[in-house]
Amino acid sequence: MIQSAGKVISNRSVKPGYYLMAVKCPAVAKKAKPGQFLTIRCGNGTTPLLRRPFGFHRISASGFEILYERIGKGTAFLSGLKPGDEIDVLGPLGNGFAIPRGKKDFVILAGGMGVAPLASLAESLVRIKKAEVCAIIGARSEKALLCEGHFKNIGIRTLVATDDGTCGKKCFATDVLNDFLEAKQRLRPVIFACGPGPMLKAAAHISKKRGLECHVSLEENIACGVGACLGCAIKTRSGYKLVCKDGPVFNAKEIIW
Repeated sequence: MIQSAGKVISNRSVKPGYYLMAVKCPAVAKKAKPGQFLTIRCGNGTTPLLRRPFGFHRISASGFEILYERIGKGTAFLSGLKPGDEIDVLGPLGNGFAIPRGKKDFVILAGGMGVAPLASLAESLVRIKKAEVCAIIGARSEKALLCEGHFKNIGIRTLVATDDGTCGKKCFATDVLNDFLEAKQRLRPVIFACGPGPMLKAAAHISKKRGLECHVSLEENIACGVGACLGCAIKTRSGYKLVCKDGPVFNAKEIIW
């Protein structure tokens, strides 16, 4: 964990209300892994008081990207930053995705903003020789659908579900996952998922029923980010654990849903 000054390289709107920020910060980026997160101080005073957590969207040797939605004071501050501005970064934090050795088939399951930390994971998976990767993205509507183009551009088969049917199938992402697994019954993919709690719970149920390995990145409200405040505790089969310190990635079968 390193506290460092990051330099904003770019900060652009990718869809109304959604932004992609590139930050030069080699001290943090060199240690970061897909699934880990960082916190950013969003302001120069005491408001907002707490740092804001963001998963690493993409990672390079010199820096990283974060994908975020403007929803409050913290993200409103971020959306106003311009190239050359500096931000106070703390990270990498938490435990990221562990890719099981010897596995070649993978499914990435994303719901809403849960797609943000899965882009860096996807780039790691496609570098595995002969890997077969499928991405399933769910969103409220086409207006809130993110990263479809990125997944396709790196050679990943991408399936889409939207609540209102404005893009892809009119259903939940887990419905698409069920259909995909039913059509590929001989396939034994590892599932990596991030998104709303109900989606992750459904993914855990599907994977358990089919005997598949499933790793989930939880979207809890993280305050301190370092395990001090105990505000992100969840129940697991081995007792209470902290999403910010023990996660945010867990094996789905460990969690008491």
